[in-house]
Formats: sequence, structure tokens, C-alpha cells
Amino acid sequence: MKIRKLIVFCAAVLAGPTSLAGQETPSVTSDLEASCRKDPRPEIRAYCKDLAALQAAVNQDKSIDADKAQVLLDKLDFADVNATVNFITATAPSLAVRNALSKIAQSNAASSNALQTAGQSRPDQQLGTNGSGSGTTTLVSKAGSAELLSLALDTGVLVRSVNGTTATLSTNADQVFRLISGSDPDCTVTCNDLGWFENKMLNPTNVSATLDLAQQGSKTTATSGQASGTTPTQVNTAAIPTGAGKLSGITVRYQLLNRFDPRSPAFRRSWAQAVAGSALKSTSEGIGDATDDVADILATSATSLKRDEILDVARNDSTGRKLIDYFEKYFSDASQKPLQDPKIVTDISQVMQERALYRQAWLDALHQAAGNLFTLEYDYTRPSNQPLTHDFRLIYAYDSQTMGMLTFNGSVSLYDSIPPAAKYGRLHYGQVSTEYDRTITGKDKSFQTQLSLAGYWQYQPHPSILNIPAGTVVPGTTIPLPNGTQEFVGAAGSLWVTQAKLTIKGSGGINIPIGVSWSNKTDLLQGSKVGAQVGISYNFSSLAGLFTGSSGQ
Repeated sequence: MKIRKLIVFCAAVLAGPTSLAGQETPSVTSDLEASCRKDPRPEIRAYCKDLAALQAAVNQDKSIDADKAQVLLDKLDFADVNATVNFITATAPSLAVRNALSKIAQSNAASSNALQTAGQSRPDQQLGTNGSGSGTTTLVSKAGSAELLSLALDTGVLVRSVNGTTATLSTNADQVFRLISGSDPDCTVTCNDLGWFENKMLNPTNVSATLDLAQQGSKTTATSGQASGTTPTQVNTAAIPTGAGKLSGITVRYQLLNRFDPRSPAFRRSWAQAVAGSALKSTSEGIGDATDDVADILATSATSLKRDEILDVARNDSTGRKLIDYFEKYFSDASQKPLQDPKIVTDISQVMQERALYRQAWLDALHQAAGNLFTLEYDYTRPSNQPLTHDFRLIYAYDSQTMGMLTFNGSVSLYDSIPPAAKYGRLHYGQVSTEYDRTITGKDKSFQTQLSLAGYWQYQPHPSILNIPAGTVVPGTTIPLPNGTQEFVGAAGSLWVTQAKLTIKGSGGINIPIGVSWSNKTDLLQGSKVGAQVGISYNFSSLAGLFTGSSGQ
């Protein structure tokens, strides 16, 4: 019995969306999901996912019976072992357990949020754009990326002259594939065995797109005649705005090695070793023993769920409101007798304490994943009024666990094409950089701060190239320059940049980087420059946080 209960607990903590008979259940409406997760009744919040899954199954198939819905109904029936974990979560507040364990249970999902909290302590993730963007807080590209999806807004400039604001959307190719195909996109260490293509191609691949929000695009169009005025000069063409944003770059990253990534084989091996270790084994056994005791009390004294009746309630109201009210009454009636057992208070308190220890063991396994990280990166960059470039970057990082992480970049930038009679070659620049990152608050805290110190060196064999827009005239004249004209701007040679940055990491995946930088010049201008950068990013490490507003809770 103990092993079975332990498996149920682990599934509740680490597994993805509820499934029915091995298949993914239909998505529940956002209104139902939002209402039950914000419901003041702890029993409704604890069983929210299971209630929502049942309502979704009934909405999809009105004729579904108790046999077909057995997997879902088992999780709502107190007489069944599958309902025990959430029963403990639901009854803990009324038994004053959470008051004694306030640091553990400020959230109703303190244990089920283990993956998301652990992800916040990772120093390897690159969530925003790289240092070549017109709006960025990043000088050195990190070895890691978003687990599922991240959105970052950055303002500032590091190596370029034109300041701006960028939005960067990053995603993992395998998680998108699983989302589209319906194969548990919220999984990490609990993923089913992946095929070769997923394991070797999709899983290590991350893609990001960067939009320059401060750059207005334009398009030249023909005019058909003067609408007013008496100017004798005929205007044949005019530039019209086409939008206040522009795709400024696409980045593809392939992680050869990342011991921090919960999807990676290295991290899974680390977690497996932690599970086999005596500390986590003892914690797991403690959870199993206490959960067994609660399950035994429920099995002998709790009223069984009237399965046909609850299905009828769900059929009569597709919004789920009646289902929630019905379950509240069932919870109240069925839990009265079990809660009179004096032993259940001790058992539930024990489970809550062991859950906290189990969560800490996950964090410890993450912290033990020190070592080498290696990533390949390709950037397709479209800077404003400059030639397109293809940048190839090697990223190496080493995390010492106790002393922080060192990251090294080496990259080469090539021009997309060379116009006829060009006085420059395909090589744009070569670059090397390094960054030191260290968390200066506890990695197990919900609120963290990370200090980063970075240095960057870039060498250009020629000055930067500036594209002269169509319609530009020679200064002091009315003579238009020919289309396709390019000019050298700035100076060839070395570009040096240093940066100090503090990243504030809040709960739920929110990160706020604040940086200050100095450079001896920029890509277009000569002379030293001091600048500031600030941004905000949200790391959707849980599918539920993105599509249901639950932030993975």
C-alpha cells in the first residue's frame, strides 16, 4: 500500500495535466479554471484540476458513464486512494496545520510548485535577447533557455548606438511539439520515453524571436497627384508607415549539455540518484506511511461518492458551477466522520512536513547538478539601417555549485550578402566575452537576487556599414542619393564593454534585470559611453500558468 500511495503523491507533485484512460482530457474553459482556483473554499481549490477535468470530459461526451470516467471519479471519491493526497491538502487549513507551517504553505500548491520554484534558481537560463539587440539587458548569452515559453521586455543598449525596446519570445521545440500533438506538454522529469527525434533534435532545441518595438517601419509607394496646395514640383513617391514594430532577429539554440535542464538525461540521472539516497528515501517513506494512515481512515469511515449522480450534475450545467457546489456538499458530508478520528490530525501534519522535506530534496538535487554546460547558437540579425548578419556562437559554462557560474562566449558574425564593388568582406566581427553569476540570496527562497559581472571584447576588421535609405539627399543640396548606397561609419578595431547587473527573481517566474554598462565606443559612434539597461521577463515553466492563469499552482 505504501508504494502505491507514494506513487500517487509523486504524480500529484510532478505530473502534468490529468488524463483519462491514458488520453489527454479536453481543455477546460478559462472561466471555470479561474473560478475554482480562486475559490475561498480550500476543498474546491485542492480538487480544482480534477473537477475541471471531469467537467471537460462530460462537456465533450454527454453520454459518458461511470465506467468510462472511472479514472477521473476515483480522484474525487474519498473512499479511493487516489483522492487522499488532495484530501490532505484540503483539510490541512481547518486543522491548523498550515498555521504551524506557514513558510511551507503560503500557497495552496507549495509542493506541486516544486519544478517552478526550482527553475527560478537556475543561473543558466537565457530568457531575453542577446547583446547585439538595440534593447537588451544581456551582454553574454547563457547556456540554458526557457523550458516551455518565456516572454521578455528589455530596454537599453550595450554594443549598438541605437537605443530601443525589444520583446523576446522564447520556446522549446519539444514542448511546442507536445502541446500541438497533445502529449503532456507540461512534463519535465515525468515525460514518457521520447523517441530519437524528440530526444536528440526537438528536446535540446530552443527558438526565440526578437521584435524591436521602438522601430517604425516604412514602405515606399507611388503617389497619384497633389491633393492640395500650389507647389509646382510633382512628388512621384512617398514613404508611408507600415508598423511600429519590426522583427529584428531570430535565434536558434541547441543544447549539447545542460545539467540544470530537468528535461536532460543528466538531470534525470541526478534526480534518480537523489531518490536512491537515504535522505530522500526516508522522506518518501515518511510521506507514504502518513498518507497510508490517512487513506486507511478514509477508506473505513468516509462516504463513497455517488458517481452517477455527480455525472448527472455535470451534464446539467456545462459551466461547472453546479458541479463545484455539489462537490462542496459531498466534501462536507463525507469528511465529517473521518475528521473526528484524533489520529488524522497527526497524520496530516506529518504529511505536510514530509512534503516540505521532499520539495527541499528536489532543490538539493538541482544544486548538485554542478558541472559543464555547452550550447550552440545561431542568430539571424536584422539591425536598423544596417546589413543583415548571420552570427554563430559557442557557449560554454561551468557551475561550481558553491562559488557561482562562469559563462564564456565565442562568436563570429558574417554579412548576409556583399553588394557589387563592396570595399569590405563577409566577416563582420569576431567576439569573445565572459560573465560571472552568483545568487546572493538563498536558492530555495521564493524571492531571489542574482549578481552578474560581465566583460565583452569585439574586433571589427572594418568600420560598421550603414545603409542609406531611399530618398535621402546629399546634405546641403537637393540631390538624392542612389538607392543601395552604403557608408562606413564609426571605427574599425576593438570594442570593449563591461557590465554589472542585478536580477530580481520573484515567485511565479518573474525576473527583473537591472544593469549598468560602460563601453569604449559603439558600433556606429566613437567615444566612451555609460548606459543603463532594465527589463522584465516571465518564464512560463508550467503549461497551466500560460493557458489557465494558474501559474502552475
